Amino acid sequence: MRSTIVRVSVLVSLVGGTSLALALSEGPVATRTGAWKVQNKAAEPNCTVCHTADLSGVPPGINDPSGMLRILDVPTNYIPGNTYTLRVHIEHTWSPYPPLAPPDDSVRWGFQMQAVQASTGDSAGWWVLGANAPPDTFRIVRTAPTSVYKNRRYIEHTRYMPFTSDPFEIHSANHHGQAGPIEWHVQWHSPPGDSGKIYFFAASNSANGDLASVGSGDFIFTTAESTTAGSNVDVPPHPSPLVLRTALEPPYPNPMVKCTDLSFTIERDGVVDISVFDIQGRKVRAVLHEFRVAGTHASYWDGKGENRARLKDGLYFIRLTDPAGRAVSRKVTLTH
Repeated sequence: MRSTIVRVSVLVSLVGGTSLALALSEGPVATRTGAWKVQNKAAEPNCTVCHTADLSGVPPGINDPSGMLRILDVPTNYIPGNTYTLRVHIEHTWSPYPPLAPPDDSVRWGFQMQAVQASTGDSAGWWVLGANAPPDTFRIVRTAPTSVYKNRRYIEHTRYMPFTSDPFEIHSANHHGQAGPIEWHVQWHSPPGDSGKIYFFAASNSANGDLASVGSGDFIFTTAESTTAGSNVDVPPHPSPLVLRTALEPPYPNPMVKCTDLSFTIERDGVVDISVFDIQGRKVRAVLHEFRVAGTHASYWDGKGENRARLKDGLYFIRLTDPAGRAVSRKVTLTH
């Protein structure tokens, strides 16, 4: 049976050229789409979690007029259970264009996308990887089982292998060295029945290729639309009550070079503390000490101590203390 979509809502997250040549260049950690609150799922953070102000102190901001993010070929009407090819289209004019420093420093692009059912806040339909041939090479990521977003699935670009003379890499998934506009072709398989309103969410980044997210001058873009299906073939389930449990997800990436993403969940409102300790048990950095509502949130560590100087390479411990005083720790290795 055909269900009618008034409009499909899409928000794509293009993230390339992060601070970590060995890590985030393969795509961001899940839940960085900037999605707004849907049912009992809190609003998601976006890529500014790690893509902070440049050296002049100017933050990357959102949706600078020098660029635009769009989803093309979205059907007005979809047939439940069918697969559709969408084009993710990003335009951004660098002025001036970032200087090139071979073999690796050059503009990069990437993306993350998700589809969300409005009645539940969980994923709607699923992503199909298909032939997965460059430059349309993708992967699907998800969060930890403790996250409020555990029933969401995200599609994003695959990793770019830096420091290579192989000309094939110019066709890699993050379109390394191309000035844009850039497009990817992704396949979305619609739900088996009418699932009501559906959103596609994300946050975007046009990266200057300096291999830095913290203190970089990358540009973040977002966009969103909405859709309503035309019939009620399926009765959308109501979201079940959330059962939150305090947790600190594994730092990503690990080992880290310049930045590692810290996603965490707390089960009740209150002040959250995230601190870094060395192998002698000494506290070397207070990352976060702020009020947060119950749910899943994000922060980051840039590999620096309290004096903002880079710490020695080695093993460190990230400790989360929730509002009830419960503590959870994770290991992370800082390296070049």
